[in-house]
Amino acid sequence: MAEAWKAAEAGRPGAGGDRILFRDWAALCAVLTPKRYELLRHLRRSPEAGIRPLARALGRDVRRGHEDVVALAELGLVLRGEDGGLSSEVDAITSTIRIAA
Repeated sequence: MAEAWKAAEAGRPGAGGDRILFRDWAALCAVLTPKRYELLRHLRRSPEAGIRPLARALGRDVRRGHEDVVALAELGLVLRGEDGGLSSEVDAITSTIRIAA
């Protein structure tokens, strides 16, 4: 996950595909917080014209909403249009958690 995150921050494409791998449960929880999950669900149902309308719809601070959109967009979970519009095409997120490695 750390390598994929660094690649995304540097603007390099990831390995492709529709999988995001996390080192462990804590890494997953650090990225997919309850607020980010709520944001994804909202954008899947109702795309927004930009970050301010999204923050207003969710009753959130614009700066925090922006941080969450950037993080989720880097992972490919939020789509940003050329016009600034925001949406998500994510229908489901599944995980496999290995107890014994």
